[in-house]
Amino acid sequence: MKFAVAVQSVRDLKFAKEPWAPIDLQNEIETEMQSAFFGAWKEVFGEVAAPSRIIFGSEFCQHRLPTVRAVNKALDYCWKNGFEFSFATSYMHEEKFQELADILAVLDEQMKKHEKNIEIIVNDWGVYFYTKKRFPELDLVIGRLLNKSIRDPRVAHYYNESNAPEEGKEFFKKTGLFSQSFRQFLGNGRVTGFEFDQLIQGNSLSEEEAEQTIGLHFPFGCTASGSACMVGFIDMDKADKFRGDPECKQQCQRYVFELKNKRHLDMRNRVFQKGNSAFYSHDSGLVRMGLESLQAMKNGRAVYSLRIPV
Repeated sequence: MKFAVAVQSVRDLKFAKEPWAPIDLQNEIETEMQSAFFGAWKEVFGEVAAPSRIIFGSEFCQHRLPTVRAVNKALDYCWKNGFEFSFATSYMHEEKFQELADILAVLDEQMKKHEKNIEIIVNDWGVYFYTKKRFPELDLVIGRLLNKSIRDPRVAHYYNESNAPEEGKEFFKKTGLFSQSFRQFLGNGRVTGFEFDQLIQGNSLSEEEAEQTIGLHFPFGCTASGSACMVGFIDMDKADKFRGDPECKQQCQRYVFELKNKRHLDMRNRVFQKGNSAFYSHDSGLVRMGLESLQAMKNGRAVYSLRIPV
């Protein structure tokens, strides 16, 4: 099984070599999840392995799109330090698309110049189509936002209870990405892998599907994401909240909210809002279940986020 570290900024690249060690400005939940993840890793594998890949960029917000300069810095760092490189992209609106196109052109040029593979992780079908058509030699990985699964921490744990119907259990662990229709749709693209959240109810992947790279994200799963940024509207008047796009000041880099539901007192996973996305945290049991499933795959990949993603 391979191990990748997801890094959102150039300043955090240095922590990818030893992601089990404390990092600068680490908040309480990131420290707790770091301990849970690597504790479960040791239970499953016996020792911590060094990561072989860095996934750089944001999966969730176009306003977190790095500059071309930052991408070049990350790519240079990876190749000088022996890491493989993946670039994560979010869903994109027209206003930011040209900036992304410029980054893809640079990565395509570097890939050909150095004769090394580069992965583009796509979370937008428009980005998928554009990359496939314009840069067909870049490897494409279908990101976790394009996999529609039950991720609601208020109810997801019920789908794997001992008294739940077996047929229902299996249904809620599967993904529509591996249906015949999607196989045909993706058949003419250079798709080399798929990424998923480690679901609360567990994931079900067949041997045939595991022939391609299957990445599971830890220790935060995405509950929901969208263009309306709760954190971005935090300092606006009530009448103006959630109307259009906020003026992004990167508030997500300063604020994290924990979301609690008074009607669902049996929730087993904490939920956090960072920027425009909400995430459920993993406990050690969920991490262990995911790592064990990856261990059985031919091309499994564990993806560990240094920080709560955004």
